[in-house]
Amino acid sequence: MKYIFVLMGLLFSMASQASVIVNATLVVYPSDAKFVNVQLVNRGTTTHLVQSWIDDGNVSDTPEKIKVPFVLTPPVVKMKGGEGQSVKIVGKNLDSLPNNRESVFWLNIVDIPPQPEGKANENYLQVAIRTRIKLFYRPVGLSDSVNEAVKHLSLQRNGGATCVKNDSPYYLTIVNAVTWHGGDLKKKVQGNLLDEALFIAPYSCLAVPASMNGSGQYRISYLDDFGAQRFALL
Repeated sequence: MKYIFVLMGLLFSMASQASVIVNATLVVYPSDAKFVNVQLVNRGTTTHLVQSWIDDGNVSDTPEKIKVPFVLTPPVVKMKGGEGQSVKIVGKNLDSLPNNRESVFWLNIVDIPPQPEGKANENYLQVAIRTRIKLFYRPVGLSDSVNEAVKHLSLQRNGGATCVKNDSPYYLTIVNAVTWHGGDLKKKVQGNLLDEALFIAPYSCLAVPASMNGSGQYRISYLDDFGAQRFALL
């Protein structure tokens, strides 16, 4: 048998192409948790092999080279069509992580489809789809709550440069920004000023596109713990 194997590294927004999906858009691991379960579902009709691991942000690292303060089980599993499967994340050596802010890691799920029937003696292209979502380690007792974090965002302007300053202990993801002229925050407005989402670390200031260097106000859309978009003004 001869075949070509291709691994496609995709963000979660592309995961709808996979048969095996993650029933979450992100994972939060509270510091007082003994473990966290993540649910996988095989929406297909055939048995797929699934490999899972956690990385620290380097998308090109292989699982055997990665060192993170978590253990994930099972790392490899076969899932029949229509079945569900839980993977368990257990924290190890979490004392090495900051206790005054969130830390971020990435959960990887690779969906490897079965060999096509009748292709044993033929060349074929086999595509494994990789889903990668954020895993947040969240210390208990952080100042404020995650729902209040957006209130600690501000635009900092210095000459011709502008950044979004995050004075909260939480990571924040802004997916949309528009020039704001007043009205209902939830009203649909055309014209996203962002070329890509802004992922802002705790207590940091992230540069914004030149389109947001003006002196006006902006309406932003940011993601909550459930992946839903919420709105605020900067």
